[in-house]
Amino acid sequence: MIAVLAVGVLAAGCGQPRGASGPAGPVSRSAQVTPLVAVLEAPFGSVPNAIRLVGLDGVEAARVPLPDDAEAVALGGHRLLVAGGGRLLGAELGTSVPSSLGTIETIASDGPDALVRGLVVSPDGGRWLFSTVAQHGDGTLTSRIHLGGPGLGDRVVVERTAAGRALAPVAWTAGGAVIGDEPVGIGGYVLFRRTFGSTSVLNLDTGALRPLTGEDCAFSDLAADGAVACIAGGREGPNTGGPVLLRIQPASGPAVEVRLPSGIQQAGAAYFSPDGPWVTLASSPATADASEPVTDALVDRRDGNVHPLPASGLIPVGWLPGGRVLADRPSGIEGGDPGTWMITPEAGSTRLSTAPLALGLL
Repeated sequence: MIAVLAVGVLAAGCGQPRGASGPAGPVSRSAQVTPLVAVLEAPFGSVPNAIRLVGLDGVEAARVPLPDDAEAVALGGHRLLVAGGGRLLGAELGTSVPSSLGTIETIASDGPDALVRGLVVSPDGGRWLFSTVAQHGDGTLTSRIHLGGPGLGDRVVVERTAAGRALAPVAWTAGGAVIGDEPVGIGGYVLFRRTFGSTSVLNLDTGALRPLTGEDCAFSDLAADGAVACIAGGREGPNTGGPVLLRIQPASGPAVEVRLPSGIQQAGAAYFSPDGPWVTLASSPATADASEPVTDALVDRRDGNVHPLPASGLIPVGWLPGGRVLADRPSGIEGGDPGTWMITPEAGSTRLSTAPLALGLL
């Protein structure tokens, strides 16, 4: 089982026709825009598929079908984007919700076999990044990171050719846009990991990459104040064979490390709260059994104290208003029915949707 991540979803396209229709008639919302959670209806790459938009009361506001050739989907602010088939589709969700996506732009051609390997949107929805990756006859890969936005012409801000590795956006966090330098072809039983390679923060003006995490600590999140959350050790990807650690590295000063119990083999989904000291954390023995246990907690980034959450078998995706946590339970995770859930730390969890793969909050 490969868990789907909150800010960007990645898969190969299905080779369907590239034609796209414009937005259909909108579905009305209240004049005062209320928060909506975007949920993927089925695992990415399924055909047909759709994105459901659900309120925090569990009421579905709209269902937006995805094109069969979708390669990546992302959201930020009130903007929803889908890339694939040589084009970028999207919608800006305000007081109305369109029932289909309109073409925003044609993706610059980087060769007939180039795929979109990542798509992220800034938290305010004003800009986006994606990477196209083309393979050459000598086995090398050329990756190009594109920057776009409403009224902005698409431009390539980073380009690199390398053997067996490709650059791709990982997330557009409160602390900036994070780029991963990923080995191509990595797979296996992955519950939480966002990256298998090193990461950097992208300077949007110059295209410079500032190193952030190495391969020995899998990136999870970057806070507005520059603190980094990553996972060291474990049995997935490069590791030293030691215990699994949550490492919280502030912009200056010593790191706070949380050593997880010896039975834990994978951990992640460590996301900084917008306000306050909390970091979400999910962990598992990763036994690959039919019903996989997952433990959920909040970690105090100041001292590493772990506070168990009143929920089990949920994978955090991000934060909701009021200090609540958005999480999902994909099929095969122990603890209850698959779906998208809202965790209230003092009270428990509430299922918002039967669709099991949450993307985030609009």
